[in-house]
Amino acid sequence: MRVWKAVGLLAGGMLALQAHADVWQGEVGGAPVVMEWSVNDDGTVDGRYFYRKYHSDIALTGTRDKQGALRLGENLGYDESRVDLVLRPEGNGWVGEWRGPKAKRAQPVKLSLLAKSKRSGYGAEEGADGLSAYNRARVAGLRLKPAGVKVFQGYRLAWWIEPESRIRWFRVASGYPEATMARLNKVLEYWQWRAVAASFDCDANDRGRGMTEYTQEVIPRLLTPRVVSMSVETNYYCGGAHPDFNDSPLNLDVASGRDMRLEDVLWLGRGKPQDARDAKGKLRDANYESKVLQPWLAQTFGKLYPNQMEGEDGNECDYSNAEVWNPSSWYLMPEGVQIGAYFPRVERACDNPGWSLLPWALVRKHPGTLTSRLP
Repeated sequence: MRVWKAVGLLAGGMLALQAHADVWQGEVGGAPVVMEWSVNDDGTVDGRYFYRKYHSDIALTGTRDKQGALRLGENLGYDESRVDLVLRPEGNGWVGEWRGPKAKRAQPVKLSLLAKSKRSGYGAEEGADGLSAYNRARVAGLRLKPAGVKVFQGYRLAWWIEPESRIRWFRVASGYPEATMARLNKVLEYWQWRAVAASFDCDANDRGRGMTEYTQEVIPRLLTPRVVSMSVETNYYCGGAHPDFNDSPLNLDVASGRDMRLEDVLWLGRGKPQDARDAKGKLRDANYESKVLQPWLAQTFGKLYPNQMEGEDGNECDYSNAEVWNPSSWYLMPEGVQIGAYFPRVERACDNPGWSLLPWALVRKHPGTLTSRLP
């Protein structure tokens, strides 16, 4: 994930479950729901569910007894203990009763299998759409709505919003052949739904306290016949000690629709840039970024921007430290390649300075696979 490719990121605080988490659907008191949970080695249970009408998660915490029954509490604080939901295995599904804190009487629960998990932890199983079976069921009830059209660098961009999460992304509406726009827009829709799911996942970690925040702004940076480049800036608080933020840019090769890597634009290593990674997408030279690319960025920015490298408040932001330059956070501008920086939490105000641009004239001296096709 870039930091999510944070477009999902999922916010650093999501529960890390170790056991398999099958996904179940059914009814609680006649209302359609989708549930998933994991049973840990010590018999404790963690999970979540949502009502199909409302889509937002309710956290589940509890235990499994010797007979296999689950006794679960909803949105419990760390010092709370309460049973709101009891589930017993029956045939290929589950039956039980729900009695929330304000319920006047118990409501029947019946669940059947929706999707079998093959991985550990809930939300881990992803399909071609990048969504877990649980989140796929959630977004199936959601619809995007048009949110206006704007012209950017000569291209018409049609904006679409998902009303519950308020996640807003654009589609390309002019400037490319129809088949090309269809391919690009399919990729953009993919990332928008992942962002919608990330927003709901963030909310789940808050356990019903209403304190979460997940906002995202997609900022077009450069559109040309060859590339579509944008920032994806996300601010989020998903429980824990502090809110956080990041920019997870997306750079699309128009010809293929694939998400580009930095070596497509800038290459400082040995051999050809198209041979930089193996079949699994890993850099063949594990030391390339830390030993070659990041030191070069720090040295180059030191020459280009000596005053800014000292930080706005003296040496508060140490941009001379090669490790802060983030090879996974970059986007394209008409003037060149913007490179991001990443600092520890106490210095996060230093992240992604607006001045860290590599001019095209310099980039072309270290060309990647697509550099000749760029501005």
